[in-house]
Amino acid sequence: MTERGEPGAPDRRAQLPRASRPSTTDEVEESSASGDDTGSRRVRPSGASVAGAGSQLRSRSAARESRSHDVRRALLLTTMSAILPGLGLTLTRRRRLGAVLLGLSVVLFVLLFWILTRGGIMHGAARLLSTRGLVFLLFVCIVGGLVWLGGILATYAETSGSRWPNRTKWMHRLFTALLCMVVGVPAAVATNYVWVTKGTLDHVFTVRYKGRDPVQHTPAAGSDPWKSVPRINMLFLGSDAGADRTGVRTDSIMVASIDTHTGDTTLVSIPRNLEHVPIPATNPLHKIYPNGFYCPNRGQGHDCLMDALWTEAGTNYPTLFPKDEKNPGLDTTREVVSDIVGMPIDYTVVIDLAGFQKLVDAMGGVYVNVPAGGIAIGGRIANGQIVPGSITGRVPAGYHKLNGYQALWYSRSRVENSDDDRTRRQRCMVNSLINQANPFTMITKFTDVMSVARQSITMDVPQDHLDAFATLVNRMKKGNMRSVNLSYPTIASGNPDFAKIRQLVKAAIDRPHTAAKPKAAKPSSTPSTSTPSSTTTKPANPISDTASSC
Repeated sequence: MTERGEPGAPDRRAQLPRASRPSTTDEVEESSASGDDTGSRRVRPSGASVAGAGSQLRSRSAARESRSHDVRRALLLTTMSAILPGLGLTLTRRRRLGAVLLGLSVVLFVLLFWILTRGGIMHGAARLLSTRGLVFLLFVCIVGGLVWLGGILATYAETSGSRWPNRTKWMHRLFTALLCMVVGVPAAVATNYVWVTKGTLDHVFTVRYKGRDPVQHTPAAGSDPWKSVPRINMLFLGSDAGADRTGVRTDSIMVASIDTHTGDTTLVSIPRNLEHVPIPATNPLHKIYPNGFYCPNRGQGHDCLMDALWTEAGTNYPTLFPKDEKNPGLDTTREVVSDIVGMPIDYTVVIDLAGFQKLVDAMGGVYVNVPAGGIAIGGRIANGQIVPGSITGRVPAGYHKLNGYQALWYSRSRVENSDDDRTRRQRCMVNSLINQANPFTMITKFTDVMSVARQSITMDVPQDHLDAFATLVNRMKKGNMRSVNLSYPTIASGNPDFAKIRQLVKAAIDRPHTAAKPKAAKPSSTPSTSTPSSTTTKPANPISDTASSC
């Protein structure tokens, strides 16, 4: 019997298929590690083969686990840099850069929060709407946005693995791009909002002509900007320019005299049809009308009424005024109103009533308590009577939401009511708009609102004084609001008693402040089907509390 391994002994393992060879014997494997195409044979123990395979498996598993850890870490750090600029970088080799970005971001956020909340949200918003505030916001949005995006991209570059599979690399890239969109899109929208606001306010805030009546009272710096200013008077004009009209007509004229210490406000509505209004001797138009604005020779429809004064100065006689006076119609109207009420006009706000309709629509409408019988839409009066068929519709009675078109006619309709009723509705409309402004709607329709404001509102309030006026508005909320009625029969429009007007205004201003404010009338939810009367009723009192009339 020949022993195994002896020369000449048959090798049974060689007679078996390769897959059936016992694993306990030495294996012969072909190797091409040296690049020899003929294949070289080497013999190694089977135990070493098993150990080597296990080691290789463990090495591959460890590599996969390490790569998985690196990917998770990369995604986490990139996300951290998207939450706070540079935060993820602080945990990488570029920790110093991350610390700088994070520090700058924290400083900007704290400064912005301090500006916005110091003294209340209204004050903060007013400060940010000033010239310097808007420039600061542009810097924050543009530079801050770029720094934020730079931090995300730097974190991506620092954490991305060069030996990752292509699929993993693209996953990290797409994830980073998504984070950049999450940060970049809001930053771009915010930048656009700030830019639109800046452009709008550049048109809204105009420089007042100071050649004849410079601003009388201006706020000062400090915690109480109105400390040395006891009272300011603001003129609000609703212009009624249109394609069917020549020039501008002041459809609504209202003076708000504000006690800057108590917040008490006296609203004086000037009837649009006043005749013989006095033109100050300092105004160039005084040469044409030394005894007041009156021209019966022009015939009906061309009467020299208060609302035609703007067109008279700005369109008919513009050459009488200095060349550097850009808006003689507005300036003349302001000077005449100042003479009528016996008080200097410090600031003027002009609102185009056609733009008012768009503004209400952009704000989503407004809830108003429409009086019984509703309000006429359209209408024209001839020979003291309503022209049949001239009324084209009605704003329905009751407490409900009005669109811009309805709100406009609610505020300006007068064919069936007295001027006193019309000016009362205008005050109620302003009150409703202020109380019902929806912040979410204002944000979602921000560009629409700004576009309307750009086209429809102008004021000579210095933009950098908005913070001081925010203080004043807060005081007005705690003060009393009174109205002075100058419509017929209190004042006859054809032959007005201007001395009596000044006495009524002074009497309203001199009324003492009361702690208990009158409550506004509760809205009625049940419409009335009665037809309103076109007759004018005598007002109970020429001086009344405004809130109780709404």
